[in-house]
Amino acid sequence: MIYIFIHNVVHIKSDFSKLRSLLKPNDELILIASDYCLDKISKSNRECFNSIHRIVRDFHEISHSETEQIVGMYANKHGTENIMLLTNEDSAQLVCAKLRDKFQIKGHSAEYIRPFVNKVVSKEQLGTTVRMYKFVKFSKEKYQHNKSEYLQTIIAKLGGFPLFAKPIDLVSSIGTHYIDDMYKLTQFAELALSSDYEFEIDEFIDGELLHCDSVLIDGQRKFFMVGKCSFPLARFFEGKPVGSIPIIDEKLFEQLKAFNDKVLKKLHGTNGVYHLEVFLQRKTKEIIFLEIAARTGGASITNVYEKIFGINLEEINYKIQMNLLKDLNIKKNSIYAGFLNFPSIKGTVKAINKPKINIEHEYIEYINAGDNMRQAKNLLDIACVVIFWDTNYNNITKCFETLKHWQMLELSNN
Repeated sequence: MIYIFIHNVVHIKSDFSKLRSLLKPNDELILIASDYCLDKISKSNRECFNSIHRIVRDFHEISHSETEQIVGMYANKHGTENIMLLTNEDSAQLVCAKLRDKFQIKGHSAEYIRPFVNKVVSKEQLGTTVRMYKFVKFSKEKYQHNKSEYLQTIIAKLGGFPLFAKPIDLVSSIGTHYIDDMYKLTQFAELALSSDYEFEIDEFIDGELLHCDSVLIDGQRKFFMVGKCSFPLARFFEGKPVGSIPIIDEKLFEQLKAFNDKVLKKLHGTNGVYHLEVFLQRKTKEIIFLEIAARTGGASITNVYEKIFGINLEEINYKIQMNLLKDLNIKKNSIYAGFLNFPSIKGTVKAINKPKINIEHEYIEYINAGDNMRQAKNLLDIACVVIFWDTNYNNITKCFETLKHWQMLELSNN
């Protein structure tokens, strides 16, 4: 069997030697990856692949033509029945699925994967299954026809300001906009009109952002976990650190599990890892659907789950797709863990102000004193990361709350 893995936007978080050990001697691992991913790949992982192919990194969607050419080469050589296409990224999933459909390769079809990539499609398919926010898919044609009237229609439908706009299928929270008046709405509309991307405009939800991560095998949930986020992800671009810690509220945990199950049942979720984001509305405590993806959680969520459960969800996702995992029995360690990613901020770094942390932790730094930084434009524009863990949940919470408001970077006035 020829297993072709695609990594486009984010770096590899799996240990491919573990996957390699499960394969037959004649099986091959092929990597299609961008320069960004290849620059960050470990030597041990690189050595696991029989061949590596470079593609251009694209935050919207990997090149269909580039990928098809490479996949077609292996299909002609080995036969499509001997190929599997695998990815853990939103930006590659639909292309993978379309190529599976074209070459009749086993795995999720484009019809199956589309609601897990396109935010509008997912909400349309969910309908009234769960509570969701009001939204409008922005129509460039209607806006061009009568700009003022169309914007007033949007405001009326969504209940007034503030509003929130985002692309329907971009990754890493790129292109998001907080809109609190008509001037900003008009600015956004003009930007959307000239953009190649499609957008939606949403009512603004005042609430706490939560992420739910689950594993399904043959439609049966084998794992479920919830994390509460430091801030809504769009605030990363304002300079706020984003991350999460687990919740221990058992009632809320069970409510979120039931909510997650409803969403996946309606979208016909079957095999793999799924990442659901919801808002817990501040006043009503109602759970409101935000989006769902057929992949692991981003940022350092995989690292945190490794601390808590001793598992790597990216590896599990691949094993399920490769038909190498038929069951899963995960037991929680007596450890709680969390993380915060600190964004790059426009300016010159004078110093990194590391806080004193009295529990187990790890710093990961991507910048140095003297570096000139740009303001973060996507969730991968990270200055540094702090991962922390302890057996005492109160210690985790205190660390999280301290780091949420910590000024990690001291910038010079120049």
